Amino acid sequence: MYSYLIDTIVLIFLGYAVVYPLFLWITPLKYIDVGFYRFNLGMCCVVGALGVIGYHGIQSSFIINKYIWIWFVLLLIITAYYWNSNKINNFIISMVSLFGCFAMIGLIEHISPTINHIGLLFVSLLGSMITACVFFAMILGHWYLNVISLPIKLLKKSILVFTILLLVRITWDAIYLNLEEVTDPYGISYSLLEFTLEFEGFLLLIALFMGNFFPIVLNYFIWKTLKLQATQSATGLIYVSVVSILFGDLIFKFYLLQFGFLI
Repeated sequence: MYSYLIDTIVLIFLGYAVVYPLFLWITPLKYIDVGFYRFNLGMCCVVGALGVIGYHGIQSSFIINKYIWIWFVLLLIITAYYWNSNKINNFIISMVSLFGCFAMIGLIEHISPTINHIGLLFVSLLGSMITACVFFAMILGHWYLNVISLPIKLLKKSILVFTILLLVRITWDAIYLNLEEVTDPYGISYSLLEFTLEFEGFLLLIALFMGNFFPIVLNYFIWKTLKLQATQSATGLIYVSVVSILFGDLIFKFYLLQFGFLI
């Protein structure tokens, strides 16, 4: 498992930094102060830098990873430009994120050349969006401690988006588990769902629970808590969801890189 540690970190960090700014649409500047944008863009630069450094460690050719560097430089530029600005354009920020999604194609082709690139890009970005969304909700929940008049609908919206993303992954995983086949050393084929009951697939079963079903259950209680206007309690539950999502995502990435499972 440790042989895939750097690849896993690069996929998680770069994917997170690429898609995270898209969630700023949930919190328009007219509802929140510019400091929230400043903090989140700065955090994306830090996480993105770690991902870029890690990617440079496994692929030293500048020609191959030039799009990753272009995306990162653009992210730094818009962060610096908007740092002290009172007017921020989410459309421009989103364009940089979409370019980052395009740049991820080259990363995926290098890390997993034998896996279907379209499917790999889909599950990688979906996993990154889920991870980014739960972190966004957690940070937004903390913001209510600083801004008392912040509308509760913003945090509700982030939880709703998080739930939709989880439902998309649950649907995808359910279909993939039933359609994908695994062949053992003796040439016997069986479904990936049956593989989860084997010794090698036991961790995958844990990932499906921790990364999909447990956060969905937590979201139900978070939603009920938000209806009571208890943002602190809701944020505490989101903390638990963050740990659960990260734990599941690490295992998902291991099975992706080790076995090529698009989950």
